[in-house]
Amino acid sequence: MISRRPAKQDDLEFLYALMRESLGPYVIETFGPWNEAEQRERFFRDTVVQHHQVVEEDGVAIGCVCKAVLPEAVKLYRVYLRPGAQRRGIGSALVREEISLARSLRRPLQLSVLRVNPARRLYERLGLRIIGETPTHYEMELS
Repeated sequence: MISRRPAKQDDLEFLYALMRESLGPYVIETFGPWNEAEQRERFFRDTVVQHHQVVEEDGVAIGCVCKAVLPEAVKLYRVYLRPGAQRRGIGSALVREEISLARSLRRPLQLSVLRVNPARRLYERLGLRIIGETPTHYEMELS
């Protein structure tokens, strides 16, 4: 059974390891070699634990969702799943829940995804469209 719970300070190490495991290969492909000290410093400096939910399967942490509900949009910052939890429909279900939230609030859902990350195809299948881009990222939205 898949469930979510609010993240706690104690979850920060898990969230960092999850980011490194699920996003690391795309970060390396985009920006070059992984600098552990720099990545840890940036992650622990910028991560707001209160914006995260830990995704669990039968009580075992397998991923996270990070979002902020803002006056102008629901911003989806992170949907990370451990590799063993990927390609099972869990990510699709999590994003669909965020789409439902945004629609219920009558706000767009917005996110940014690395250009090399295949999750972009999932977002497109769920109706998000590219509204902007940088050399490294696509900015996506579902109105």
